[in-house]
Amino acid sequence: MTPSTERGDHYALTVENGIATLIIDRSERMNALHPAAHHELSGVFDRLPDRSDVRAIIVTGAGTRAFCAGYDLKDNLETGVMELAPTGFAGFNGRTDYPLPIIAAVNGMALGGGFELALACDFIIASDQACFALPEPKVGWAALGGGIQRLPRAVGMKRAMDIILTGRTVSAAEAFSIGLVSEVVAPDQLMDTARRWAAQIVACAPLAIHCSKAVAYASFDLPDLAAALDIANHPLARTVMDSADGVEGKRAFVERRTPQWTGR
Repeated sequence: MTPSTERGDHYALTVENGIATLIIDRSERMNALHPAAHHELSGVFDRLPDRSDVRAIIVTGAGTRAFCAGYDLKDNLETGVMELAPTGFAGFNGRTDYPLPIIAAVNGMALGGGFELALACDFIIASDQACFALPEPKVGWAALGGGIQRLPRAVGMKRAMDIILTGRTVSAAEAFSIGLVSEVVAPDQLMDTARRWAAQIVACAPLAIHCSKAVAYASFDLPDLAAALDIANHPLARTVMDSADGVEGKRAFVERRTPQWTGR
């Protein structure tokens, strides 16, 4: 199947084999984002769940230096305007129930909002040249766009706080060692590795993936393990168990063939 492609002012999008690859394209500003870019990316993220040919998303940055260097402070100084989309930094960080699985392929610096964008994704694959930081306190800000909220959930409070309170830079190797990153590879292997992970997601039943993601995140916000285990608290659970894909999965297993998912 021929890949579908589109370009915006600040992004490039390719869809192939169920995988959407979204490239933030402001390499002249190290992929730092200004208001127009936030709004444009928000529109892309709005549209992708409605596409029947998209089952997983990879987000990365153009060029080799940066995944995303955060908010474009140079633009802010030039225009006096600081503005995000209603859905947050990059049109994504404010979302808490995005239905599609999303992988951050971090190819270089992920700073401030860029680190927050990676944290907002379901998991992270990193180049060995990648690095991560929330340097906002060094310029009088706080990483309120998800960094100080999501990092403790990702690596635990004590690990997170030494990063948050110092604004220090975390290497790809350290990020892997503390469980922030799932795999670290050479720069020229990054996108192939991210696509390999995404293909494993695409091979699974779409309803099952949607349910698994929703239950995992919702469980964090429930008061105790008993509540998390109560299927009544997870509306998608019964839908998945009663789905046509659930029957197809069992039948394909017994017949030793690849299941043909319909998403129903």
